[in-house]
Amino acid sequence: MVANERGQLLLVGGIAIAIVVFSTILFAHSLAVTDGITTTGSANTIERSADREASVERDFGRLAAQTRGDDLDGFEKRYENALQNYTRTHNRVVASSGGTYLNATLNESASLGNETSQTSASEIDDPNGGSKPKEWVVAKNVSRIAVFNFNFTEGHDKGTPFNITVTGSNGNWWALEVSLTGTGPIRDKTVTIRDSTPGSDTPVCSVPNSGPGAKDLSVNLVAGTCNQGSGFKTFSDVTEPPYIINISKGQKADGTYRFAAIGTFPSTSYDSGDTAPYPVVPAIDTTYDTPSASYNRTVLVEVDDG
Repeated sequence: MVANERGQLLLVGGIAIAIVVFSTILFAHSLAVTDGITTTGSANTIERSADREASVERDFGRLAAQTRGDDLDGFEKRYENALQNYTRTHNRVVASSGGTYLNATLNESASLGNETSQTSASEIDDPNGGSKPKEWVVAKNVSRIAVFNFNFTEGHDKGTPFNITVTGSNGNWWALEVSLTGTGPIRDKTVTIRDSTPGSDTPVCSVPNSGPGAKDLSVNLVAGTCNQGSGFKTFSDVTEPPYIINISKGQKADGTYRFAAIGTFPSTSYDSGDTAPYPVVPAIDTTYDTPSASYNRTVLVEVDDG
């Protein structure tokens, strides 16, 4: 009798440990916003499920990188379609083998990040529509930047030029300047990069500002590239998050920009509607259903740019 009771206790304890191990493995693979688990499987089955889930979430990250690129417009819809196609393909593959059935959808409200942009080419000024300040804050307490692109259509050559400055928590700063260089009636708009290292000023790309041969100057601040020059040192090379990002003399350059990040977008810089939620780190509602385990999760997925 005692041996039988001891055996029952060991069995119950083993099942409890398996459930705990299963939950622990799931949380170790990615950050779960919500988690609901029901399982009747063995520890080996649970571990296989967790490994399969980790592989699926890596696929989610690669899908996000492929569908987003540098284009904010319509990313959410493109990603939702990609998740639907992935779900159908996954379930067709496993249908004949009795594997894990999956459903995955984008949860925009649980995703992390915001975006702001200027889509009409004009002075790159404080978006609250007020007077032209010397400097305004794009965002602060920024832990991650997904997209930070500028397209400069024209430069103005009176006084201090247009500047973007990114200051990191380590006290280092990085700046991009757009100015007019050269002599004569037709001058070039030139991007110069500088940082807190003395003597770091480096012109990185330049195009005619007006007249024959005039072009827009497109700059990707995250990748460190521009359409008329080679790669350059970015803010992430010299600074550390959280960042504060400022623009000064926005009236000295015309163009457009797109910015998506996780951080604080100050109300003093933006009117209602000038910022919007954007899945810098997407949240995915997932449902897994197997013969031995069923669970629902909302997870934050790392966008795999590699």
